[in-house]
Amino acid sequence: MVVAGMREEPGVMSADILRALSAPNTVALIGASDTPGRLTARPLTFMQKNAFQGRIYPVNPGRDTVMGLRAFASVRDIPEPVDMAYILLNTEPAIAALEECAAAGVKVVAMLADGFAEAGEEGQVRQRRVAEIAKAAGILLIGPNSMGVVNTANGFVCTSNAAFGTDFLPKGRLAVLSQSGSVIGTLVSRGAERGIGYSLLVSLGNEAATGIGALGEVLLDHADTDGYLLFMETIRDPEALANFARGAAERGKPVVAYMIGQSEEGQALSVSHTGALTGSSRAVSAFLAGIGIRQVQTFETLIEAPAALSRLGAKMHGRPRQVTVMSTTGGGGAMVLDQISARGVAIAGASETARATLGAAGIPAGHGKLVDVTLAGAKYETMKKTVSTLIADPETGLLVVAIGSSAQFNPELAVRPIIDAVAEAGPDAAPVVAFPLPHAPESMRLLEAGGVPTFRTVETCAETVAMLMTEKSCVANPAPELPAKTRAAIDAAPSGVLDEVDAGRICASLGISGPRQMLLAPGQEISEDLNLGWPLVAKLVSPDLPHKTDAGAIRVGISNHDDLVTAVAAMRASAEAYHPGYRLKGILIQEMCSGLGEVLVGLTRDPLVGPVLTVAAGGVMTEIYRDSAVRPAPVSLPEAQEMLAEVKGLALLRGFRGRPEGDLAGLADLIVKVSTLANDPRIEEVEINPVLVREKGASVVMLDALIRRG
Repeated sequence: MVVAGMREEPGVMSADILRALSAPNTVALIGASDTPGRLTARPLTFMQKNAFQGRIYPVNPGRDTVMGLRAFASVRDIPEPVDMAYILLNTEPAIAALEECAAAGVKVVAMLADGFAEAGEEGQVRQRRVAEIAKAAGILLIGPNSMGVVNTANGFVCTSNAAFGTDFLPKGRLAVLSQSGSVIGTLVSRGAERGIGYSLLVSLGNEAATGIGALGEVLLDHADTDGYLLFMETIRDPEALANFARGAAERGKPVVAYMIGQSEEGQALSVSHTGALTGSSRAVSAFLAGIGIRQVQTFETLIEAPAALSRLGAKMHGRPRQVTVMSTTGGGGAMVLDQISARGVAIAGASETARATLGAAGIPAGHGKLVDVTLAGAKYETMKKTVSTLIADPETGLLVVAIGSSAQFNPELAVRPIIDAVAEAGPDAAPVVAFPLPHAPESMRLLEAGGVPTFRTVETCAETVAMLMTEKSCVANPAPELPAKTRAAIDAAPSGVLDEVDAGRICASLGISGPRQMLLAPGQEISEDLNLGWPLVAKLVSPDLPHKTDAGAIRVGISNHDDLVTAVAAMRASAEAYHPGYRLKGILIQEMCSGLGEVLVGLTRDPLVGPVLTVAAGGVMTEIYRDSAVRPAPVSLPEAQEMLAEVKGLALLRGFRGRPEGDLAGLADLIVKVSTLANDPRIEEVEINPVLVREKGASVVMLDALIRRG
């Protein structure tokens, strides 16, 4: 990992920085106030209140003491090396203080001040300046706009966030990395209500020199952390974020993210259908999934899911990826089952073996896939026997127990047996989660203490279960070298939006074939002997007409020479009306091909996460249906096959209801080839729409291609 440009000894340095960040021996509070209640007095107040054992040095040249501690005029006057400094000054004085920290050899610095990147061009200049200072000095800089760092285990509550004035700061084993300072306080207060605590909480602010990914790398080996919560507004360094996510996966530590403020710049700049289909929101989601970060849709899930994933994730290895829902209330159980199923999770119900065991004990298992014990579930023996039987069954992947009113009024009848069954189960038992339908905080506390994750809402329960059921792959795809002939074709192509001929040459260099064709010059007479088979397709070749259908610049099913001449004249008139003064480079004549279906394959570069590949049902209806699969590019062959399976509109090509199967193997190969163009930064956008899919074994054909080259 790199800290401010110094990565010569990553193992030693990471450990040293981690200690200075999470358990500093010496802390300087630069600009600390002597007035209780002021924002700049909070870090000292909170650390004293939480019995922080490190040495705290207030830096305030206007005072001899601050809240009973000796004050120093400068960080350089402190009589011993400083591990961590929190700068509580305004913009320009804060920059000067950072320079003093650099001169004093401070390892970690957090800055509260605003007036940086968020303050326009002048602020951006200031932000670059503080980043350069930190890099030159090897400082791990957090901020600006950082509300500080908190370690709940040792009382290092070095934050200006007022929420940490609470009398009860619950401890936990989850680290919070947030680009919003206020959110760390929100998570603490809302988590405390659920009995959920955290190990570390860091407010990253503007991330001038250290982003979530780089800081996450520092925290990978924090001994008191088993998982990570990310609150994100943007992604500034996707490579560092990916490195962090993969490192966390290697250590079995889940990473869960809630993201807001996703830019749509990529969609606005796109000239293809692909950009409209993808957008930055989908690109970001695909990127996070690709690196193994689980993105949640609700803030409540961000609070409740990480602990469940950390606790149960390892127990899911080797288990069936299916859920059994058990309930003491039919309607409530059906609601839970419905929400889980709506997220694409397989519902298994009880196996025949489990039903036989329960039946022999006189326990009803209900009908269908919901195991509904109804009123019998209000008996300790019935609940325990049912839970024990289901989790001992190797066909149970995960057991979800929906508890009715007994959770609120008789936890000893419906909650205690769940806890006891889990406690007595063997190591190979299926994991269990619970959802009490009524408001039952005491039952939730008992279940959590007994090792059974619980949820306040059915949506959070279902979203977390879906994450537990999904295998996360975070293996980086190799970036294959582009063939020399492809690089040569890209070199020869002009910049900007390429016409179909230039784009086709680049695609052909990858082994992507199109129909038989010929190109006529704009004024060339159309011969009666074209040496092509009728019917034909005619297209105007122009960089100004990326969407030929909209411009009336394509005609299909042309059956003879006279119709071809008429069609070309009509296209030219239509294109002139659509785009007056358009540049015509030629008329492309192609043999008309037939097949089983059409597919779009596109590549765009998202401003946040980089190259992204999209696969969708092709043709003119692509943007209407918005039925697509998205992945970071390049993709492997198995990923290409997964993408094809996700697109519902391609069911016909999979042999739906006896229809002939399409050449999906050839299509997957084409997808991989297109994705390799992501490795050349000059290729800003690619779209083959449509790809004609013929019968299995008959290959696929590129009918139209668009490329934007930088």
